[in-house]
Amino acid sequence: VLAGARALRSGESSARNQALAVSRANGVLPDDPRTKVDVVFGINAAGDNTVTVTATRPMRTSLMRLLGRDWVDVGSTATAVVPPVDLIFVIDQSGSLGTAGAWDDLQDAARSFVDFFSDDLDQLSVVSFGTRGETRLTLQAPFRTAAKNQVDRMASVGWTNTAEGLQLAYDQLTGKKARDRAVKVVVFFTDGRPTAFRGTIGGDRRIMAVAANEWNVVRGYFDNPDDIPMDRWQWPADDACRNVVNCKIWKEGGHPPHGVRGRQIARDMGLAAANQIRNEDAFVYAIGLGNPLGSKLERPDTDYLSQLANEHGSVNSNQPAGRMYFAPSAAELRDVFQRVAGDLVIRLSR
Repeated sequence: VLAGARALRSGESSARNQALAVSRANGVLPDDPRTKVDVVFGINAAGDNTVTVTATRPMRTSLMRLLGRDWVDVGSTATAVVPPVDLIFVIDQSGSLGTAGAWDDLQDAARSFVDFFSDDLDQLSVVSFGTRGETRLTLQAPFRTAAKNQVDRMASVGWTNTAEGLQLAYDQLTGKKARDRAVKVVVFFTDGRPTAFRGTIGGDRRIMAVAANEWNVVRGYFDNPDDIPMDRWQWPADDACRNVVNCKIWKEGGHPPHGVRGRQIARDMGLAAANQIRNEDAFVYAIGLGNPLGSKLERPDTDYLSQLANEHGSVNSNQPAGRMYFAPSAAELRDVFQRVAGDLVIRLSR
């Protein structure tokens, strides 16, 4: 019955065929005229979709023959629940993806991932982040066509503002369109470490961008964060700070260097946003891309991704435990996204 439940997002016909195929593999022969297997789809009192499989077959009796009863029908019934999903798909569109030649592979994998979920059962939102974040598609159904169109419109530019992407995901999960009975899931993809964050600088809300590869350099801040284009590159304003000499914003006396401190702030803000999401009883699935043999700043921080996901409950055992996945190369992204979708479907059927 679980096999049918897991296939329901592909339609009732697919779910029925899968349930019958697994029954046959386990010794129940639906094609045997003596065997009757019924697959029934319904909705329970909570409003969740259900799949019920009932198998019956006559069995020859022994002692009951003394009472004139040679055959008796025996059967078994099982029901699986298929809860709806409210899924926020958070996509890193920073410039490093394009530089590494991974952007086309990511878009292809993202489009394929969307098809694993049902326009009829689920809701989906698309959030992207570079130097800042943006909600590309609010939580809705149907979503497949609109979500793929939004992925197609994205371009690979900017720094990596992990925290803002996750904050926007939180906003969708707690917004008016979120359903109380739905399982809440955030699928978060990134190819790098946080290098940008939003904060109060000089009394104004700004976005600070931090150098990824230079320990003591801060690239600058943007005066009007919400005006930063998502799909084309824009440098900070001319008066933006470019190094620690003219950008003393953290008052740590120059030790540690500002660039190091900036990256730590960006990292901590991402962890705080993920914690906020998990407090809403939501699962976080984190996917990383990168060469594990690269330099420390070039390879993905799998420990960080594991913390975002609260893998194995390692950060907080009272929050949902998500999972972390890793793709060593862009060519493997599609397979990794398919694994994530498959694991989710299995985990959600009960």
